Amino acid sequence: MRADEKNLSVYTEKKKHGTEWLPFAVYGTMMPNSFSSYPLHCHEEIEVVYVDCGNCRYTVSGNDIDLTFGDILVMMPWVLHSFHLEKPEHQFLASTYLMSLNMVNTSSVDICSSRYFAPMLTGSCSDYCLITWEHPCYREYKELIEEMFNIGFDHPPFYEIRLKSLVSGLLYRLLRDGLIQIFDRPTESGDVKAVRQVVDYIGENYRENITLAKLAEVVNMSETGLSRLFRSITGMSCIDYVIEYRMSKAISMVRLTDKPIIEIAYEVGFNNISYFNRTFKKHFQRTPSQCRKE
Repeated sequence: MRADEKNLSVYTEKKKHGTEWLPFAVYGTMMPNSFSSYPLHCHEEIEVVYVDCGNCRYTVSGNDIDLTFGDILVMMPWVLHSFHLEKPEHQFLASTYLMSLNMVNTSSVDICSSRYFAPMLTGSCSDYCLITWEHPCYREYKELIEEMFNIGFDHPPFYEIRLKSLVSGLLYRLLRDGLIQIFDRPTESGDVKAVRQVVDYIGENYRENITLAKLAEVVNMSETGLSRLFRSITGMSCIDYVIEYRMSKAISMVRLTDKPIIEIAYEVGFNNISYFNRTFKKHFQRTPSQCRKE
């Protein structure tokens, strides 16, 4: 499930990963220390997640994927995804790689660009794949991304060339093993479009009072029908998603601004400061004030 051009801004991460010259970055994802969930989003980069320890549930293109130690999840550009801890007391640590196809895609048209990279950017390929230790080529993938990690941090001489070759090698192996497939044309069901409309509406109106009845009205569905559909695509209820979205906005404002907590609560759609504080602590295992001090 890919974000369409019309509603792209609602889901797209604003942060740039890497640089214009070398669009490659590695991040540590640690939960619940940093956060316990991340709402539906997408970005132009390919994302690779390698699980260092713990468990986490990713929802990718409407499919729930339970990641555990050693798993490798690869998501293609513009694929909508979110993730959360199943239980707040669980721990999860992963290395997350984000790499732009610009690293290997040339400005001139060649056979690789037209046959492989263009379809990856336009959604004419598999959305994602999961590589576990049971896959016959698992060790090959693991060693490749471990080298990416080491080179990305150590910067040995000429590392940029090696990094570029590793990204090319990853794409080659994914296609070779049939883990990512190229299609004739992108497809998207009416159900997915309905969920996009709902997420679009939430992204534009999260500061307002949002009810299930209003969301059902947006897509001309019954409340029961929308609830069932939304959960099957995103892995959570409509209202839970509203809260997740508001919390993602709230924690950014708590950490990156000096606005009073009560003002932040109202800005993200909470009219009761006590309820906001309780919800925030439930999500992040600390109060807004404690989070700001950290």
